[in-house]
Amino acid sequence: MRETLASRILLYTLYGVLALTVLLTVTLPFMLDTYFEIVYDAYYSMRSNYRTFIMPFLMFAGTCGAWIVFEMIRMLHSIRTNPFVARNVRALKRIGIILLVLAMVFLSKCFLYVTFLTMVGAVIFILACLFAFTLASLFSQAVAFREENDLTI
Repeated sequence: MRETLASRILLYTLYGVLALTVLLTVTLPFMLDTYFEIVYDAYYSMRSNYRTFIMPFLMFAGTCGAWIVFEMIRMLHSIRTNPFVARNVRALKRIGIILLVLAMVFLSKCFLYVTFLTMVGAVIFILACLFAFTLASLFSQAVAFREENDLTI
């Protein structure tokens, strides 16, 4: 199967996003203090334990984001041969589970430190989770059709 220009652009963009995500996650402890010095944050000024809460939260979210992007890169590599394989179905299910965990983490953050952006993020993660599980089901049916078609020929 021929790889399109759009899929190559997406692949290289995902490589850039993965590198940026890893870089930001690794440098987060140094950047967070600078952020709090530059930008006024009401939670940070009111509560002394906000940094100890937000650091693991952001590190976990960054790690999950990097994992999702890595799974997407692996899926895009299968376009050259055949995208409808069982490995892509499992990858989409893993992405859905990661997004569900992220949604639960973001919703739990809303109970401790509620922000509008956290609520929006939780809703987006829930919708993306449902989308990933729907795509996994669609890919699963495509794999079954392809295998049945291969047996027929």
